[in-house]
Parts: sequence; C-alpha cells; structure tokens
Amino acid sequence: MRVIKLKIGEDVKRYELPTSWDEVSVRQYTSLMIAIDKEDSTEIELMIKSLEALADIPGGLLTKAPIKMLREAYKQLGELTSTIPNNELSRVIEIDGIEYGFIPDFDELSLGEFVDLDNYLQDGFNNLDKVFAVLYRPVVKRDGIKYTIEDYDLKDIINRRKLFNERMSIDTVYAALVFFCNIGRIHTENTLYYLEEEIKSLSITKSSQIVEMI
Repeated sequence: MRVIKLKIGEDVKRYELPTSWDEVSVRQYTSLMIAIDKEDSTEIELMIKSLEALADIPGGLLTKAPIKMLREAYKQLGELTSTIPNNELSRVIEIDGIEYGFIPDFDELSLGEFVDLDNYLQDGFNNLDKVFAVLYRPVVKRDGIKYTIEDYDLKDIINRRKLFNERMSIDTVYAALVFFCNIGRIHTENTLYYLEEEIKSLSITKSSQIVEMI
C-alpha cells in the first residue's frame, strides 16, 4: 500500500492506495470496473470513481480536495490499473482457515450452475461476487491435489458472497473468471454448432419428404 495525503478543507487526511492487485478486494475491483465500463464518464468522473473504489475515499470528500492532489493520486493509481491481475488459476484458496475449491471438472457442470453463472455475467461486472461464490465452494474432501467441493445450492452462496467481496483478493480469482468465460464461449460455440447441424438435418429430412410426396 502507498499512503497519499489529501487536503480536505483545513484538514489533511491520509489514505492508502493499493500498489498491487493482491491488495484489491473483489468489491473494490467491481466498483472500479463499473466505473470504467461507463461509456459517457468524463475524465474527472473516472478519476473520482477510481479513487473512491480503490482507496475507499467517499466521493463527497473527493470533490472537496484540490484537483492537483487528486490528479497526482490518480496518476499513482495508474501504475496499478495499467496492469492486469494475476492470470494463474488458483484452484484452492483459504479464508479464515476454510478452504474453497474451484469447480474441479467443468464437464460435470450442472445445468443450474451454468445457467446461474451465465445470467450473472449478463449483468456486466455487477455480480462478480455471485460468480466467484458459485465457482469456489467449500472443500469437503482433499487428497493431495485432488479435492471435492460442496454440491451447488443457490441458498448457500449468500454468505459466501459477502465474505468473498471483502476478504477475497481479485489477484487470487481473476484467472478463474477468465477461465470460466473461455469455457462458456466454447460451450456456446459448440451449442450453436450442434443447433446448426440439427437444422441442416431437419432441412434435409424435410426436403426428402417433399420429394417423396412429389
């Protein structure tokens, strides 16, 4: 973390800026990406939202700080945001002594899991906590690098979402998000290919039936 100073009125307040993605929680990353994803944001709005998200500085206070100080803080923040989080998949993570395992085998992914994950991702970055709460579930059995996780239950992700939002580093789970998006893309492409083949097959069958009728 890097300490920055902002003059708010007559007071000088100190805040911490993250210098690496392992210091950024899922909640902070979500807020940052929502700000960046907003197409009509001005430079000032983006600066305020970024500092608000990653340094946890209330937006109301930021509007009272000298713009020169804000630009300097934003410049320092740019050293982090010009990079991307770790892209090496962490299959098991530990929080408060409890291990959470990434879905071991996507070939065994249930329809319910896939539909919920797909729905969450349709809403942009607003549901990252839900996505990670589905992808990572408590480990119930482990033998070396092999492990099994809890069965999927929509009701169980509520508390896990809150925990992951505050205690899970985006650097730890970013690769899991990329991995699932790639899996989802492949699944969709395969599904579309299957549907195209089915349509072709039906068309050929229908044409044959018409010929026979003639």
